[in-house]
Amino acid sequence: MMTFQGGPKEAARMLALLDVESRRRILGELEIKDPRTAEVVRTLMVTLEDLQFLTIRMLQEFLKAVSLRELGLALRRSSPELKRHLLSQLSLRMQEEIQEVLQGPPQPKIIAEDAEKKVLKILLEKVEKGEIVLSKDGKDQMV
Repeated sequence: MMTFQGGPKEAARMLALLDVESRRRILGELEIKDPRTAEVVRTLMVTLEDLQFLTIRMLQEFLKAVSLRELGLALRRSSPELKRHLLSQLSLRMQEEIQEVLQGPPQPKIIAEDAEKKVLKILLEKVEKGEIVLSKDGKDQMV
């Protein structure tokens, strides 16, 4: 059983467990009372590691909206397990394109951080619209 201890990270964890409509309503109310906290909570609702919870279908939808170069740059900062998992779900051509970025010349940290922010922004938008459901319990869900 999960225990919650407070703060924006915990609020984001709890909100991520809710259905899309409830999450929108609560974030909307929080935005009225404290816009800065609402934005922090919203950005903490998804991480790169959440990409491992996408079904093949959701991953395909996500990849339509994200640049493979941006994804490759963002993945430079992720765990080897996430990289392996994502690459195993992709076509050979996509794998090669991302591997090229991953194994390419070193980039300034700020470039990888910016790529991660862009990728997470797209993921968050899709989660908020209900196009992607982060099913951390392993259930295959698609709205």
